[in-house]
Amino acid sequence: MNKKLAFWLSFIIVAALCWIDYQYFTEGHAHLITPLQRQIGHILLLVAIMPVGYIGWRFYGIQWIYKLWLISYAAAIAIIGITGLIQWKTGLFGIVFLDQISSLRLFFTSPLPYFMLYIINKVVHTQQNHVNK
Repeated sequence: MNKKLAFWLSFIIVAALCWIDYQYFTEGHAHLITPLQRQIGHILLLVAIMPVGYIGWRFYGIQWIYKLWLISYAAAIAIIGITGLIQWKTGLFGIVFLDQISSLRLFFTSPLPYFMLYIINKVVHTQQNHVNK
């Protein structure tokens, strides 16, 4: 498969998964399901976005980007998961902190990280070309 085609196809799939998360588990139809079902849906879609983006960046062929993708998504999933478990068992965290965790989840269930890495790659590539001239 053409690497650019795979990259952009992955971006489209990431964007579609993000739309599903937002439409069905954040806004839109979210009021029709229980909070636990929403939380499970958020996590499942976040976990689904991770390999799709990885495949896109892997086809793109720049090693540091797909490693950064994996590390950042693994860290976000770990932070969200651990926070969720602690909150579920102890109720330790306040609303303000949980809102920050929700913002982290919202960021990673958007196409923004994928697009940001694309822009960062273009800037790095442009800078390298100017230095090599």
